[in-house]
Amino acid sequence: MKAPTMLETIRSLLGAPACAIPLSVCRPSKTYLLDKANIPLTGTAILFTVPYVVTSDAHDPTRNLSLYAIPRDYHGYMKELEAMVLPALRVSFPDCSFALFTDHSPIMEVDAAARAGLGVLGMNSLLITPDSGSFVFIGEIVTDADYAAVTGMECPPFPIAPPVCEGCGACVAACPMGCRNGDRTTCLSSLTQKKGDLTPAEEGAILRGGLVWGCDACQLACPHNIRVLREKRDTNIPYFAEDRLTRLDSQILSHMSDEAFATRAYAWRGRKVIQRNCALFAIDHERSKP
Repeated sequence: MKAPTMLETIRSLLGAPACAIPLSVCRPSKTYLLDKANIPLTGTAILFTVPYVVTSDAHDPTRNLSLYAIPRDYHGYMKELEAMVLPALRVSFPDCSFALFTDHSPIMEVDAAARAGLGVLGMNSLLITPDSGSFVFIGEIVTDADYAAVTGMECPPFPIAPPVCEGCGACVAACPMGCRNGDRTTCLSSLTQKKGDLTPAEEGAILRGGLVWGCDACQLACPHNIRVLREKRDTNIPYFAEDRLTRLDSQILSHMSDEAFATRAYAWRGRKVIQRNCALFAIDHERSKP
């Protein structure tokens, strides 16, 4: 019986789709991370996606957190995967080196994932997958093994540019900050994460957005995501389906232990930023009372 390839083994361990692409054709981002892991550019990236959405959350009228921030921080899940998958790979392929990355990555993840075949690039610069739309996180396992060793096949020509969505423009039209061409530098989600004081205009934008953290406007307007929500394609991963927090306010935040706070997506900015946003909504609520 033929032994499974490295790619087949990784798919089995992840329980999820995964696609390989040579590191040499990826867009380099932080190559020092590859150096640190002793993985050369002749190696391979095996990209995968992790669905996170519980579709009923999108319709919760009390929700004031971006959908991705409702479950625990996905970096915790990726650490669990790393602890489970990498030791198994090192046993099966003892002559190879492996490292797992997400977010803080040596490559441009969305570009590589789309060119590898996991989905298409949306006009909002997010990856849109066939099954879960853009309600996914991206991770990659990188190895010093070349593409042929990973897949058992010769390396095909990869597209120079990532495949793109049909370009309906719904996401762009829905953006409350008028972001264009995938430029998220003025994105409302970025604004909710801004440190320090906000200008009156910035405060107004956050209040109109209605969320104390993040923004889902472009995602909720996307026809692919509308289909995901309509067909109730919930995540099948317990980590994201459990311990969800759809609403956060100053009182809830004040009673949250440091340990519990550290497990949430907004913890990386520290308490002050999210406290400021919660207080902003509390003040606005008091002002609006008759």
